[in-house]
Amino acid sequence: MLSYAFVLAEVERRNNRKALKELRAIGVPPHTAKKLWVQRTWLERVEGHSGGMSLWKFGRIVLGGPESSIFDLPNILRGFPFSLDAMWAEVSALNLMKAVPALQMPVFFFLGRRDHQVPAETSVAYFDVLTAPSKRLVWFEESRHEPFIDEPAKFNAAMAELLRPATLR
Repeated sequence: MLSYAFVLAEVERRNNRKALKELRAIGVPPHTAKKLWVQRTWLERVEGHSGGMSLWKFGRIVLGGPESSIFDLPNILRGFPFSLDAMWAEVSALNLMKAVPALQMPVFFFLGRRDHQVPAETSVAYFDVLTAPSKRLVWFEESRHEPFIDEPAKFNAAMAELLRPATLR
C-alpha cells in the first residue's frame, strides 16, 4: 500500500495523466501480479532506473561477473515478469510476523532508506518483532531497493564485516 501511495502521489504531483489513469484503473492494493507490474513500472519511471544510474552502468554491474554474459540479458528481462507471475500470489499473502516470528540464527537486514518497492517501514516493523540470537539492521542512505547496486562499496564492506564473522561461529 505504501509503494502504491508513493507512486500515485508522485505522478499526481507531476500531473502525469497517463500514469494517473493507469494507476487509478488498477486501484489500491492488494494487487494481482499483473496490476503490481503496472504499479512497479510507473515507480521505476518516476524514480529513474536504479536511482538515476545509467543503463550501461547497471548492465555492467549485473552482467559484469564471470558467471554471466551479455547473452543472459534476454532471459534476465523475461525472468522478472515470469518470477512475479509465478510467485506473487503466495508472496503477497505471506505474513512473516505470523509465519516466522523467530529464527535460530543471526539476522541482518540491509535496507535502502529510499526503497519504495518495499518501503523500510514494512521491513523495520518485522525486524522489531523478530526474535533471533542476534540481529542487526544496516541502513543504506543512498539506496533504493538494491543496495548492492546503489552503494556497492558499502554493501561489500558490510557483508565482509558482518556476515563473514557470523558464518565462522
